[in-house]
Amino acid sequence: MAAELEAALRALAKMDLPAVAEAGELIAALMSIKTKIEERARALGYAERCRRSIAVCAGECCRWHFPKRLSRVDFLAAVFNLQAAERAALTTQVRTAGDRFYQCPLLQRNGCIFSFENRPAVCTVAYPCLAGSDYWDYKERFGKDINRLREALGELIDKYGADSGD
Repeated sequence: MAAELEAALRALAKMDLPAVAEAGELIAALMSIKTKIEERARALGYAERCRRSIAVCAGECCRWHFPKRLSRVDFLAAVFNLQAAERAALTTQVRTAGDRFYQCPLLQRNGCIFSFENRPAVCTVAYPCLAGSDYWDYKERFGKDINRLREALGELIDKYGADSGD
């Protein structure tokens, strides 16, 4: 997973101003969808029930239902607005986290590397043990838009040299 983060960081470093602006617009659109989905989870009470349950469940959803890996697209969106020092700290954490079987590698003993509010959009599939069909049906309405935005971000990463060439 560290390679995916490094690919996102390399591409971001190589982007010219118009590409950075385009990436910013795509990420903002993706985050807008993420916010809508998370607002729905809050309105249905899932977010609060999840937060309260963590003391008892010790993050079972984080361990078993969140994505095992994050892609370079997820990382680009997650690091886009971070300062250099924050990016360096994240890189160190991701490298030391490694890959784990059926557990998000960003989950540390004291919780996720990202704050609840700043987790990547791919993590918005949370609440599997709490959510009813209303939440899942609502979330699925955004699937095509999410895929389109992720594909466009992936193309930007590819265009701006995500691969180091070696």
